[in-house]
Order: sequence, then C-alpha cells, then structure tokens
Amino acid sequence: MGKRRGVKPSKGREKGPGKSTGGAPFPQYSTSPAEAATGGGLLAYAPWKELLAILIIVAIGLGVRLEDLRDWTAHPEIAMYHGQPLLTTFDGYFYLSLAKDIKEGSYTPVDYKRNIPQGWPRRFPPPLLSWIGARVSQLTGASLDWVGAVLPAFLGMLLMVPIYLLGRFYGGPICAATGSLVGLLSFYYVYRSSLGWFDTDCMNVTWATSITAALLWFGVERRRRRYIWFTAALLLYGLFLLWWDSTPAVATAVSAVPLAIALLFFYRPPRREGLLFLGALAVMAAGVLVWQGWDLPIRIVKHVWSQYQYISTKHPVGLWPAIGETISEQEIPTFREVVFKTAGSMPAFFCACVGLAWLFYWRPKDSLFLSVALILGGLSFLFAKRFMIFLAPVLAVGAGFFAARLWSLRGRWPILTWITPLVVVGICIIPLRQGFTKTFWPKEPPHLIDGFVYAHQHLPKDAILWAWWDHGYPIQYFARLGTVGDGSLHSGQRATYNGLPMATSSQRLAANFMQFYAGRGMEGPELFYKALGRDVARGQRLMVEILANGPEAGRKVLQGLHLRPQGPYRDVDSWLRFFYPAKTRPVYLFLDWRLTVTAYWWFWLGSWDVARHRGHHPVYAAFYGLRLQGDRVVGPGVEVDLKKGVLRTQGKALRLKAVLLVDQKGPRLNKYPGEGGLVFEFLVPKGFGAAMDLPISNSVFNQLFLRHLADRRYFRPVRLNTPSYQIWEVHGDRIPAPSAEDGG
Repeated sequence: MGKRRGVKPSKGREKGPGKSTGGAPFPQYSTSPAEAATGGGLLAYAPWKELLAILIIVAIGLGVRLEDLRDWTAHPEIAMYHGQPLLTTFDGYFYLSLAKDIKEGSYTPVDYKRNIPQGWPRRFPPPLLSWIGARVSQLTGASLDWVGAVLPAFLGMLLMVPIYLLGRFYGGPICAATGSLVGLLSFYYVYRSSLGWFDTDCMNVTWATSITAALLWFGVERRRRRYIWFTAALLLYGLFLLWWDSTPAVATAVSAVPLAIALLFFYRPPRREGLLFLGALAVMAAGVLVWQGWDLPIRIVKHVWSQYQYISTKHPVGLWPAIGETISEQEIPTFREVVFKTAGSMPAFFCACVGLAWLFYWRPKDSLFLSVALILGGLSFLFAKRFMIFLAPVLAVGAGFFAARLWSLRGRWPILTWITPLVVVGICIIPLRQGFTKTFWPKEPPHLIDGFVYAHQHLPKDAILWAWWDHGYPIQYFARLGTVGDGSLHSGQRATYNGLPMATSSQRLAANFMQFYAGRGMEGPELFYKALGRDVARGQRLMVEILANGPEAGRKVLQGLHLRPQGPYRDVDSWLRFFYPAKTRPVYLFLDWRLTVTAYWWFWLGSWDVARHRGHHPVYAAFYGLRLQGDRVVGPGVEVDLKKGVLRTQGKALRLKAVLLVDQKGPRLNKYPGEGGLVFEFLVPKGFGAAMDLPISNSVFNQLFLRHLADRRYFRPVRLNTPSYQIWEVHGDRIPAPSAEDGG
C-alpha cells in the first residue's frame, strides 16, 4: 500500500497481515473511496455503489422509524388526540412544552408550573431540541405535536454519520456500510430514536460518537488540517452541551475522554506548533474557569458522581427510598435482554464482539477511541437498560469490522465471497424484522390527555394539578398548570410527599398536606425538620399529626415542642400559620387509570415511614367491563362468587376477606369467614372493580377513585370520568389570615 502523503504508517500488529484480492494489505487511515480500495472491497471499486449503499441504508433506517405511522393512523384511539399524534415518552413533553413557549414567545427565566410554589429556573439559551422543534414548526407550519412525533426519526438517522466515519477509518467502506446499517437497526436505539421519542436520547449517542470521530481524526492526522477536526470537535461539544441540557457535566466527561486519548497517544506535532496549540488550549480552559468558577472541575466530578449514584442505587440508602428502583428504564437488564435488544440475536452479538476483539487486536491504539461508548454501553449490564443505546455504535463498528475482515480474506478463501454477504444479511435480518413488526405506542393514552385538556379549559390558570409525577410533563404541556413532580423532579423524598395524600387513609390529612405543600413546597418540611434539630423521622411523624387533626389539635402539638426559630416562625401562632397558610394557589387532585397499574410503587413511596425505613407494597389488580349477574360479578378474565367469597382469575381461585359493592344506593359490604386476605370492591355503575389488600383499600385514592366517597369539606368533584380519570377540588382547614411577618 502506498503511503499517504504526510502520514506515518502504523507499526506492528496495527498494520495487519490481511490480503485483498489485489494483494494489498488491510487499510489503515482511509479517507476516500480510492484510498479505502486498498482494502479490497466490493463497494470500493465504484463510488456510485457506495453512494447507492448509503441511500439504501438511509431508506431502511427511516423506514423502521416511521412505519409506526401506519398503525397509529389505523388506531387513533390509542395514538392520537383529535388528529394529533402523541409521544412515546413522558419526558418528551418537557421539551415540547419549552418548544411551545419558545414559539409563543413566553419562554421565561423561571417556570412556575414546576417545583411549586417557588418555581424552577430555566436554562438560557433553551435546550437545543426545544429550539429546533419550535423553529421547524414555524418554518413548516406543522403543529408542535406532529413535529414532536416525526422529528426524532430524522434526528435519529444522524448516528449514521459518525459510524460511517469510524467504519471508514477502521475498515473501509465494507465496515462503514455494514456498521451503519447495524447501528441504525439496533432495536433499543430504534426504540429511543423513532416516531414520538422527542427526547435527548435520539441524539445523545450521535453527539458523543461524532465528537469521538472528530477527535480520532484530529489525533491521527499529521498535517495542520488536524485543527479543522479539533475545531469541529469543539463545535460538536458546544452543541452537545446545548442538547443534553440536564447533564452538562456528563457531556463534558464523555467529550474529555477522547480528547485525552488524542493528546496522550496520538498528538505529536513539531515543538513550536505543539506549544502554540497547548498554550491556546490552556488559555481557553482558564477562560472557562474564570467564567464558570475555579471549582468547575470539582462540580463536574460531583455531578458525574451523583448521576452514577442515581443510576446505581436500587435499594433505599439513607432516610428516603431510592427512586431509581421504581423507574423501568433504570432496571438492570439480563444479559439475554441486552443481546436481543441491541444486536437482535446471539449470533449477531457474537459476530459483533468477535469483530471488536479482532479490531482491538490488530489496531489496539486506534481502538482506544471506542472506549467511551464501550464504558457507557457496559453500564447497561451493571446498572440500567437506558445505557443500551450506547452499545449501538460499538456493536456496529464491531459487526462492520468483522464483515470487512471476512471480505478482505476472500483472496485466501474464495468461499468468503459468498459467505460474507450471507453473514451481513444474517446479522441484520432479525433487527430489520423487529423494526418493521414492533409498534411503539404512546405512553399517555388519549383518554388521559382528555383529562389534561379539560383541566386546561376549566380550572383556574394558576391552579396546581396534583397528580403522580409520571404525568408532570404532559400536564405542563396540555393543561399548562402547576405540578408537584415530573421526569426530573422526582427524588425519593419528593415522590414520598407526592404519594402521601393518595396513600393515607385520612382525607383531612390528604387535603391539609396538599394545601401545606402548595404554600410551602419542598422547603416547608425541610424548614420544620431544621427547627427540630434535623430529626427527620420525628419531624415526619409530627408533621402528619399536625395536619391530620386540624388547626386546634395542631396548636396543642406545637405547644409541646421546643422549635428553633426559623425566619418569621418563632412562636406557636406563627408555626401554626406555617402549616395552615391562609392563601395558596388553587389545588386540584388528579386520579387516573395509570395509578391502578403503578400502585405497587407509588403506594410504597407514599406510605414511606422514615423511622422504620420502609413503605408498603400493596396488592391491587383492576378489572374492567364487569357486570352483576345474580350472586356473581363477571367480566373479562374474572369471576367473583358473592356467596362464597371466591375470586377466580387466570386459572386461580382466591378466597376473599370481603366484597364491597358500590352503586346508587351506597356501599354494601359482605364479609366472609376464613383467612382470605384480599378485598374485592366493585363500582357497579362504571363496571369497574379491583382486588386489593387492606392498606390500599382504605387509602384516599381508593375512597375517591373506586368508592366515590368524599368528605365534601375537603374534596369536591369537578369531573368523575371513572375508571379513566377524576378531578377533585381540594380544600383544607383554615385559620385566621397570617400577620405581616408571615409570607404565607
């Protein structure tokens, strides 16, 4: 192979002994079809074939990402609301909400719909995804809902660019084309970069891989145009920061690794040139430190460590529960799940791993640039399935290199001329079939969107809609109302407060706590704990006691405490006004079908006892389409014998402790002897029932959602669309208006 001008060939194993048909060694640093031809590839001999392959790959990649439109339009009752598509991720509505504000010119420094009542500061400039969404909507005239649904599919395709560049470098056009196709078909990446996934995941891998590719070329290039690649890497890093707005420290760490590799192992310029460059780099770093603070490196390390703890902690640590335990994408996948959701099959995964090992063997130093994606992808085996998207580029390069090496050896073994294409087809066929057969449906069904839209149209504009944090972002987008938690504000402590009003059995406590939180926010309980000498366990118990028994009983509790003064709160009267603020934003409770599905987790959080360090995991199985037939309740998949107190479902017979029938005449309770532990409750007019254990049976959630039994002093119905959703107006106990020193 002839030397490329200005490039020093690699030595030893990195040169590689493979031979092409023409007898040329395996390619080293290929930047053009002509140079890549030294590897002996079917595509390399004709640029138009390479272009055709790229177009075919693009068509396939877009096809698997957009084909769900066919199913969505065929079943609008699942995927559409009034002709507008919904998103396949809750978090997407955060970025879509910001895009709406940008488009309408109402992007303010503080968002008072989040972290009520204090609000939450917004980034400036806005997240890049939201800005792009708003501008695309303005330029095309398409609604934000359609932009949010379709744009991720096109953005997700951009991962092909860095994979193709890496493949071209490591193994020529065969590696580039095969790797690009494998990367775009990686099932979990398809899932998170397809129709409706308006979230940063559709480009996070692309930014990280693009920065890696740019810094790789910066490192291996010997001429001064290497600084063009470095400038490109800086630009990509800046865009990455604007894109991954929630974790800039992680974006910085991900970008710093390939830069360190390039500087430590590759960058060897003339002395004067190197001093100038490194000096300029030092000046830039100093400028950033002056701008952001000299403790920036420490803050980055702390933030990365906190993210690590967030994803790695699956069991309660400290006083509050580990929220990561409740989030599906934070689950640790099995090895089999990783294999089939990334490569599609065990043989394909094996080929990709063999290709990676082969690549690291022949070109160990060059392969260091894949370390970031390998590390991030490897986290999926240890901590959370969400990291499987980062396996897409490394498995793609591995599969591509495997195919390229097989093809390069066909001169020695001619049968590889036929086997290599079959291997590529075998690697891609299952992911291709998965992409075209699996339908990704929206997370929020249209019947719940109807509730958010109703709230927007009928509730006060400054109202707080108290719902489980899953609904936070959709409520902010559709209802435009305040929320108590969302996709990024859901710590274990915050989620415990979020679930407490629904998990408690006292409607008085539920209403008073919601009013207290609406006036004081997360800072309220913390201030009380501080006044007690930071005794959180005692503080939680006393807070519940004060709010559960009303102002007069609460006054007696406060009189027996010796609270440390906190700002304006110095005596019993001021502390009582602290717990019972005279004026708050209007509060409404939103109960819905999803709470019946996720009861195992939200009730556990809402019932969390700090002193005992535990909550209760309930049993709650909901049934729909039920009807009363004599002494039986029957419906799809369930039958309840009211005489014997036996529930039959899924081939099992369960003895019941009691059955509660609720109709226009009120509740009717039947108790049964024996050791049965579950209660079956049936809202006859709605055909909705559920089997449950006693703790959740007595909860405010069940009292309101299934029984429709409300203490009108505290909960007044606004709209009861059971079993889809309910909206209740919340009223708490009041005391006389606060004095001037209380900001209440």
